[in-house]
Amino acid sequence: MNKHLIALAALTLVSGMAAAQSSVTIYGNIDIGLLTQNKVAGGGSKTTMSGGGIAPSIWGFKGSEDLGGGLKASFNLEGHYAPDTGAMVGPFFRRQSNVGLSSANLGTLTLGNQYGPAVLAFAATDPRGLRENFSGLYSWAYNSGALTAGNNTNNDVGVFLKNAVSYSNTFGPIGVGAAYSASEKVNGSVYSLGLTYTGPVVLSAAYQTTNAPNTSKMISKLYTLGAGYTMGDVTVKANYLHGLNKDTSFVETSKVSVFGLGLDWKTASNNTVTAAIYSGKDKLNTTDKTTTLILTDEYSLSKRTTLYGQLAFANAKVGATARTSVVAGGTVPDATTTLFNVGVKHSF
Repeated sequence: MNKHLIALAALTLVSGMAAAQSSVTIYGNIDIGLLTQNKVAGGGSKTTMSGGGIAPSIWGFKGSEDLGGGLKASFNLEGHYAPDTGAMVGPFFRRQSNVGLSSANLGTLTLGNQYGPAVLAFAATDPRGLRENFSGLYSWAYNSGALTAGNNTNNDVGVFLKNAVSYSNTFGPIGVGAAYSASEKVNGSVYSLGLTYTGPVVLSAAYQTTNAPNTSKMISKLYTLGAGYTMGDVTVKANYLHGLNKDTSFVETSKVSVFGLGLDWKTASNNTVTAAIYSGKDKLNTTDKTTTLILTDEYSLSKRTTLYGQLAFANAKVGATARTSVVAGGTVPDATTTLFNVGVKHSF
């Protein structure tokens, strides 16, 4: 009897230790507000209930297991939804569905649908930190091949890479990441590289190419270089992005350059004011040029809840397209458009 009790106690202890070594977290954001735009296609103005003012509305599961010897297994499932209607945006786990193995010394290997390491490096020095609207996120997305007919299906707006394997690691202040999306012939391959340096200054470099389906020929290419520096309560960031796109006949259709400069001023422990300017132009289409000035304030009610206000002025030339814009969907050509957005973001 005592032997059975001892065996049962030991089994319970081992089970408890195993449970303690594993963890699963439910997480997400809901970001929604009102967006007023004084000029829209077809004339007039409009006010909409708009999601994603400063962050995407997402939900997901992530977890890890300690395998011993410094090795961990992890997974991440992440979806995107429209908070104004509750509808899913794209596939159920459009943003992430991956599994990985990591070691403190050897780095992390991740398999599946995931963020590209190039866009993660770009985020480090984008003047607005890739906010969900009015930021370099749209320069990246619209010049990644997303607007090209017959686009590579492994490349989801240049941000998410399907059928991908990636490796990432840090070496002191240097972070490196590389990913490859398997072509599987019909999808097309993607190569993505990101490099960051975090020291007295923050530096970043990113490079990503996308091949057309059923071929090894490149259909889009992106690269960025950026820097940031913090002086007390003020942080300054500057970034240069270049994007090249080709059509399905591999003829160059756009060669866009976007320069961004921004300043964050922490006016209080829970309040940040930001001013940023982006200037985008297409070398192949001289009338495709947009300059956008953004002024924002973000006030944290708590660690998880933020109120925000954003004001953007976008001056678009007569041939302006979304490729030179940092506004979701672009703005009306040959006009200066004013956009005002107020909202709340809550993280869970």
